[in-house]
Amino acid sequence: MRLTDFAVRNFHFTTILFVLVMLLGINALRNMPRGEDPPFSAPLFIVVAIYPGAGPADIEKLVADPIEEVLYNLGDVKKMITNCNDGLMIMQLEFNYGVDVDNKNNDVVREVNRLRPDLPSDILELRVVRAASSDVAILQTALVSETATDSTLEAQARLLKKQLERVRDLKKVQIQGTRAQEVLVQLDLGKMAQMRIGLNQVLQLLAANNINVPGGDVDMGSRRFNIRTNTSFQSLEEIATTTVHTSADGPVLLRDIADVRLDLEDQRHIVRQDGKRAVWVISTLKDRKNIVKNRDLLAGKLAEFEKTLPVEVQMVQAFDQAKSVEKRLSGLGRDFLIAVLLVLL
Repeated sequence: MRLTDFAVRNFHFTTILFVLVMLLGINALRNMPRGEDPPFSAPLFIVVAIYPGAGPADIEKLVADPIEEVLYNLGDVKKMITNCNDGLMIMQLEFNYGVDVDNKNNDVVREVNRLRPDLPSDILELRVVRAASSDVAILQTALVSETATDSTLEAQARLLKKQLERVRDLKKVQIQGTRAQEVLVQLDLGKMAQMRIGLNQVLQLLAANNINVPGGDVDMGSRRFNIRTNTSFQSLEEIATTTVHTSADGPVLLRDIADVRLDLEDQRHIVRQDGKRAVWVISTLKDRKNIVKNRDLLAGKLAEFEKTLPVEVQMVQAFDQAKSVEKRLSGLGRDFLIAVLLVLL
C-alpha cells in the first residue's frame, strides 16, 4: 500500500497528524530566537590599556611591545594591529578561524594578567574585550533636556538603567554622554614657592591620606578582629583641611595654598538627539534571545519610567532594532505564505 493511499483511507489520522505538526510549527515560530545579527563566535579580541600622561612612544615601548611579544607566542595568530595614542593603547588581536575561541580567550586573559606586574604601575586600566555579536545595541534611549543640569540627567539615566537591568535576557545596559564629578584642586604656585612647598610633596600627602586597604587581623583566642586601614576622603572639607606642610607659624592646610571644589570632568564627547542636549541609555541583548518578546517587556518598563521623569526631561527612542526585525519577519512570513499557496495550487 502506498503512503498516499494510506493517508487518504485514514484521513482522520492524517488530519490529526497535520494539525499536530502545524501546532508544533506555530509554537516554534512564536518562541524561536529573533534578532538582526546572527550569533557568532569570532576569534577576535581587543586589549585596551589606559596610561594617563604617557605619550604614544612611551606607551609603545613600555606597554604595547611587551604585550605583543607575549601574545605572539600563543600561536594561530592571524593578525595583530596596535594603535598608540596619548594615554591610550588599543590592540586588535585576531586568531585563525577554527580555533577554540573559549580557550583562546582564557589564554589571552591569562597572559595579560601574568604580564601585568611587569608593566608600569601607573597604568590606570588594562582589560581584554572579547568580540561578540551580542555587543550590538538593540535599543538606544535618549533622555533629552536643554535646561536640566548634568547631575539631573545622570541621575535619571541611572534610574532608567536599574529598571532595564531587571529584564533577564538583557546582556548589559550602558550610559553614554554623562560627565562624572571630580574634585578639582587648583594649586597656587606662588604661595607654594613662598612657603617652600613642592608639588610632589602635596601629591604624595594627598595620596597617602586617601587609601582604603586591609590591615590584617588580630587573633585574641576565641575571637578574631579584622583590621582595615581606612583614611579615604569622605568630603571636600576633609580634603581642604589636609595638612601639607608644617612651619614655625603652624600647620599649612591644603586650602591655604589651593582652591578645592567639586567640578565635572572635561567633556570629551558631545551627545545630541535631534540637535538637543541628551544622555543615552543603551541596551544589548544576550545571544539567541527573542528581541521582539523582550522589546515588549522593555516597552512596559520605559512607559512606567517616563511617567516619573521631571517636566524638563523628555524620553526619545533614538534606535529600536526590534522594529527592523519585525518588518523583515513580516516580509518573510508573507513570502512563505505565498509559496505555500502556490504549492497547494
